[in-house]
Amino acid sequence: MLDACDAKDGAKDGLIFDGKACQFDPAVLSCKGDKTDDKTDSCLAPPQVDALKKAFAGPKNSRGTQVYPPFPWDSGVAAEGVSIPGILSTGARSPVGPPVWESINVDQLEDRVNASGMDRLTNTAYWTNLSSYFGRGGKILFYHGVSDPWFSAFDTVNYYERMAADSGGMELVREKSSRAFLVPGMGHCSSGAALDRFDLLSAVVDWVEDGKAPDAVVATGPAFPSRSRPLCAYPQHARYKGQGDPESAASFECK
Repeated sequence: MLDACDAKDGAKDGLIFDGKACQFDPAVLSCKGDKTDDKTDSCLAPPQVDALKKAFAGPKNSRGTQVYPPFPWDSGVAAEGVSIPGILSTGARSPVGPPVWESINVDQLEDRVNASGMDRLTNTAYWTNLSSYFGRGGKILFYHGVSDPWFSAFDTVNYYERMAADSGGMELVREKSSRAFLVPGMGHCSSGAALDRFDLLSAVVDWVEDGKAPDAVVATGPAFPSRSRPLCAYPQHARYKGQGDPESAASFECK
């Protein structure tokens, strides 16, 4: 996956900043030859390839409608030895129930949510028109680790885009009210081989008090002690300028 996607942001550094350009297909790992059903250390059996495709594509109901966003192909999906393992790690604990479900009836779960008017009323996923809040000068900054194994980063992106569309349009919302930041390699809120130290509090204070919208915030982290990168406001991403110290945020720009 890193071979396919890492360098698309201009720097081959173990982090995928241009996630939209990452179109990894696990079929490239299919076993070749006569014994295609046998997995080896260097290939995957067809059922394993199919399982990966299905898992990362996200759940659909029996009518083929997507009911939850896909999960990104990101550098932390196989993370181990951290507080929150990657989505591919077995035995990872879940924050919302049993760690393993042998089967899930997607139709039943979706119907239960849709049948409850109170659930739809209180579920903030449906609160997308924030015009009143923004009209009073309110600001919101979102962030999400791209390798979060519990909640897909695409779920936050999905909400952000729906919210912007219902609150005056992306251009207006981005200019005056809200920005979103994706953190490559990072798990749920922090951790992993990522740059997970950044200051969004100062960024939102500067926006509210001084009118300075955060185009980017600089991120560092103990996983890469000498490295810094800009986290660019969605839909932009950090891209290496082609010259300068590749470990320094100053050598990257938002594109």
